[in-house]
Amino acid sequence: MNIAGLLFLLLTQFISGRGFVKLFRVQLSFVALACLSMICGVMLVSFVPCLLQIMHIPLTVGSMYVGIGILTALLAVPQLLKYKDIKLPSLKLPQLYEIPFYLVFLALIITSVWRCYYFPPTPRDVLTGTELIAEYAVREHTMLNSALTVDLRLNGAANNIFKSPFITGLQIVYKFLVQPFGEVWLSVLFVSFTVWFYSLLRERVHPVIAGTLMLILLATPDLFAYTYIILYDYPNMIFFFAGFFFFLRYMEGEKLNDLAMVTTMFGFATYLRNETLVMVAAIALPFAWSLYKRKTPVKDIAIRGLILMSGAIFFNFIVAKLFMKAFIPVPFSLGELISKDWMNLSGIIEKNIAICTDLIFTPKGMQVYGQFFYFFLSVFIVDLVITRKLNFEARWCLWFIAIVYFCLGTLSHLIPSHTIMNSAKRGLFKILPLMTLYLANTGILKRLSDFITNRENKLQASAGQPKVANQPAPKSGRGKVSR
Repeated sequence: MNIAGLLFLLLTQFISGRGFVKLFRVQLSFVALACLSMICGVMLVSFVPCLLQIMHIPLTVGSMYVGIGILTALLAVPQLLKYKDIKLPSLKLPQLYEIPFYLVFLALIITSVWRCYYFPPTPRDVLTGTELIAEYAVREHTMLNSALTVDLRLNGAANNIFKSPFITGLQIVYKFLVQPFGEVWLSVLFVSFTVWFYSLLRERVHPVIAGTLMLILLATPDLFAYTYIILYDYPNMIFFFAGFFFFLRYMEGEKLNDLAMVTTMFGFATYLRNETLVMVAAIALPFAWSLYKRKTPVKDIAIRGLILMSGAIFFNFIVAKLFMKAFIPVPFSLGELISKDWMNLSGIIEKNIAICTDLIFTPKGMQVYGQFFYFFLSVFIVDLVITRKLNFEARWCLWFIAIVYFCLGTLSHLIPSHTIMNSAKRGLFKILPLMTLYLANTGILKRLSDFITNRENKLQASAGQPKVANQPAPKSGRGKVSR
């Protein structure tokens, strides 16, 4: 492994990502800003090989360093202009009861990072598409290489060469600068998201409950496996959740810079999996209804709805109209993939039911998701019976969960190749963080969190130690969104 190349990428991804986030003038905690900067930096670096190819610059080690360096320098300008605003965080040592959770998280992270480093890419989807193109791009110094001289569609059964160049770009960069297998970029996303998401849970409930919820999420079998298996689904989940996070911020404060981040994150998610475009369109409906209930003028609702969807539409256009035409010399027709029986509404209902009966609540579902859905439903039902109240954040979590689920079933009906056991199975990753965040907002776990905090305060008061801060109470029926 080229350690110097890895350090260069980590530094440039952080600087470029931080500059990119700063362009939107959003105020975030130090942890959220650092993690989101790394996540966005990975996305930005993935564009570099495509930009070099468009400018007819050969793909080499030198051109990668120069291209990424120029990108980073341009995005560092917003930070240099406001260097006085940069403040070092005040670090706090973890509580003793958090250390076991940290050790387990660290063990899982090390396992995932080692597998990314040591094992080559194995999924058929990348070996017959993005990884193959990336490997020959490294050998021939161009993305328009000999891998595209043969039909890679497996007799029409797969269309992997038509997928987003996100993985292709990152594999090219990391193969040149880090190590032959690439892949390590996935570890950057995994670690950044894990730290960020745990910090969000910890802001809502006691660290013991937050650690338990995080552990249950990480222990989901297929979700953890995809932290070292390079496909689009895990990164898509991360950017979709980032869009949801800023969506909550916008609905809380109605700041246009937050809405700009929403559409950008949803745009990145669509760039990874174009099914996200359908989900963003569905999200626009409850979004418009919520604005209408706030007595927002119809004109403003329409404008904000267009802003919400603009990122997803733009990035879908980049993949479908620009990338495919410029880089893939094989014809593609979406109409050929759509079912002739698409008007059959009963088929949509059947597919949505089948996601539960054929996948989630089956032995196969246990292998894929473990006990996650059973745990979620247990807490959901108990909370519904005991507290019967949902705060602002919990309601939107349920809205997004329902939208993702229904859209996956609908797409499985409209596009036969979008199967439940493959596409929908991995598409459900998007609802797992949403479900976890919902659990952190349930009344039953909040009560348990307050009970633990109060008992801890009493014990520390008797020992003469400072009290542990209670979790912030929801304002106006709305859950707290981290600023």
